[in-house]
Amino acid sequence: MSTATEVLEAARCECCGFTEECTPAYIAAVRAEYLGHWVCGLCAEAVGDEVRRAGAGVTTAEALDRQRAFARAAPRAPGRAAEDLVAAVSRLLRRCLDSPPASPAQGRKVAAAGTAQDA
Repeated sequence: MSTATEVLEAARCECCGFTEECTPAYIAAVRAEYLGHWVCGLCAEAVGDEVRRAGAGVTTAEALDRQRAFARAAPRAPGRAAEDLVAAVSRLLRRCLDSPPASPAQGRKVAAAGTAQDA
């Protein structure tokens, strides 16, 4: 379980360029599994699928190269909309997990107070 004092670092996927915030221990574990390369969860799944699909005919290094080439050839969406969305959801989840749960009655009081202030 993660604590509020745990340090997070930005890690950029070497295949698709997606950036995630992760603990140093997790970054090290991913790098150990993927020959020193950082890959995001989606690219890691694609690399694993490629190795499983091809069987003994493809090494992890070859699967990484294939995924890198595929990700670079894929059309890019304009801007950083996907990364911004993921970052916003991450912040929201952290806030929710770090704050004590509110009862339904408290939630209604807060909402009502906000409505009264807006008027």
